[in-house]
Amino acid sequence: MKRTDIFRCLMVLGGIVFLCAGCMPSTADISPVREVAVKIRFEESDFVDTRYAHKEVEIKGTRTSYKTVTDAEGMAVFHDLLPGVYNLSVSTVLPEADRVNMVNPPVENNDVVVNGVLPNISVYEDYSGELVLSIGIRQSLIFSKVYYSGTKNANNKNYDVDQYIELYNNSDVTVSTENIHIALLETESTPFFADEKEEYVYAKDVFRLPTREVAPRESILIARQAIDHTVDAPKSLDLSSADYEIKSAKYPQNALVEQLPHVYKSLPTIDFLNLFVGGGNQLVLFRYAGDIQDLPKKQKPNAPASAAWYLQIETRMVLDGVEFLKYNAKGVDLSKKRLPATIDASYQTISTTSGRTRECMERKVAKIEVDGRIVLQDTNNSLEDFVCTSEDIRPSVYTKPELQPQE
Repeated sequence: MKRTDIFRCLMVLGGIVFLCAGCMPSTADISPVREVAVKIRFEESDFVDTRYAHKEVEIKGTRTSYKTVTDAEGMAVFHDLLPGVYNLSVSTVLPEADRVNMVNPPVENNDVVVNGVLPNISVYEDYSGELVLSIGIRQSLIFSKVYYSGTKNANNKNYDVDQYIELYNNSDVTVSTENIHIALLETESTPFFADEKEEYVYAKDVFRLPTREVAPRESILIARQAIDHTVDAPKSLDLSSADYEIKSAKYPQNALVEQLPHVYKSLPTIDFLNLFVGGGNQLVLFRYAGDIQDLPKKQKPNAPASAAWYLQIETRMVLDGVEFLKYNAKGVDLSKKRLPATIDASYQTISTTSGRTRECMERKVAKIEVDGRIVLQDTNNSLEDFVCTSEDIRPSVYTKPELQPQE
């Protein structure tokens, strides 16, 4: 091709690019949504006056967020939002002055938390809705970190035996673990028991905590395999000093670490910490003094006798619960949500669909007392309480900037 022909072609292509660029819309060309209005109120069975009045609330999207203050009737109105998908979440500790408005004030002196969430609000036109808040009681022993995503080993192969769960005494008094259990909930693709979730949750695996005293700011570390995982997976972590190990016949065991009793299995062949690396993990702490085997059990409808039997746990027995969902083709898989708002109003997720990302769910710091005691954030709302992080995922480390209280 002649040089003059090449020059002409380049000129034509440049003109096409210029014209196409002129057709691309800018952010300034996107018309904002004029109004999103949500009525926020308490349950009539919980409060005499159900209005959530004169409170700040925030609606969060993937690119931006907006704040407003509810009016005297509890109406939150947001103006001129960029189109997109948003979550409106409310999580707060109820001020002492507001507790006189409760129908049945809690007997305990623990903090009362109110929370609720409207997830995945499609804001492409004016929107109106309602959010009914639930109440819960802040507990002493809580889930502080849950690491389930796994990583890659030195040969870039999938590595997930480094999963762990950490519990933390968030109070200023010593607490006992007597009769306390950890349950992993069922995550069937169809939520067969969804109509019962206010009264019951259903467990696929249950572990019993050995009885011990847990001092303020003390943690309990439970490892799927209590070894130094950095030997095989340099990006992993050393769990050889864990308090308890899930002893599985399939994996080497650490004889120096106490076994965490696996007291219920929905499938007898699953004898390990059965957390899914991509998410869809729901965990609860509950107290039950009797024999776990005496609790009712259920199968999904029309299941064969060999299918999983799930253990029925009353929600009133639950001390703390967290939900870590996963993604599907349509986004966060909300069909896997199992807990009522009184236990966990929302959920948290890792950043990918398949895991192996070395990401850990870590609870935020609410405040640090003058004596140095770290108080973790606990509003019964995982979206607000937890951060998904891949930086320094060691247990009992709460100094990372993303965990600190936000001004």
